Amino acid sequence: MIVQVVLHRRSEQPMGWAFAICFVIGAICALRLPILIFTLIVVFVMLGYAIVGLTTGSGILAAIGWGIALASLLEAGYLFTHAILYCLYTRRASGARSARKIQSKYTAD
Repeated sequence: MIVQVVLHRRSEQPMGWAFAICFVIGAICALRLPILIFTLIVVFVMLGYAIVGLTTGSGILAAIGWGIALASLLEAGYLFTHAILYCLYTRRASGARSARKIQSKYTAD
């Protein structure tokens, strides 16, 4: 019983690392890849994991489910990086706009 619990806990750790790695890869891809190319990468990851899952004996629903989970984490990393970049750019742009005054030669402005 104790051996089964220890083995079960060890088998959960690789998927946790896979989730973290997928998130980080998605975040890195957001810096350099356009969304269409990234979408193709996500589709290939889903198909690749589904094929590997089926060949190792997993069920069809389990393989598709894990493929969707990994693809979702890739997308989450991509969106996380874009959200951070958006916040950084808008703060920098708002600070630059309010700091300078525009002088117009027209009296109506």
